[in-house]
Amino acid sequence: MDYNFAQTIHLLAAVAAAGPLLFAPYLSLRLKSCKEEEKILILRSLTMIDRYYNIAGWGLILSGIFMLWSKEWYRIFQLWFILSVLVFIVDSIVEKLLRDPSNRALSQLHPKAMGWGKNAAKMHKAVIIQAICTLIILLIMLLHSRLQINLLSISPLYLWFDS
Repeated sequence: MDYNFAQTIHLLAAVAAAGPLLFAPYLSLRLKSCKEEEKILILRSLTMIDRYYNIAGWGLILSGIFMLWSKEWYRIFQLWFILSVLVFIVDSIVEKLLRDPSNRALSQLHPKAMGWGKNAAKMHKAVIIQAICTLIILLIMLLHSRLQINLLSISPLYLWFDS
């Protein structure tokens, strides 16, 4: 695989990961007051968005690993990379602790049932946090690679050993 091809895959995967999350907060907000007929469609849509987000995430991870392995291994010590990984870990924790359990609960409940509002609120909170995490990672990448200042290109190890 060519480095430029991996970089293109990485860029396309980033767009594919960020794009569907624009609709997820609206759909999760609709869960609070949806009707029984809408429930299945909204939950399926959120599941589909999550599936595409995860597939794009794997594309990002694999293309990023290839780019690090082929040319840019030193970047793992840079602040932007460390921040991106930390935000991704927060995103994964939110998905496992909030989104997945609330999705399972909502798929078994009727919209007027006891517990629907609580689980719909948990789902909405998880979707919002995931959208914010994705936005933060995107901003980190843009700040690192597209600005002349490169505020996030410093290395924490460099700061430690420089003094």
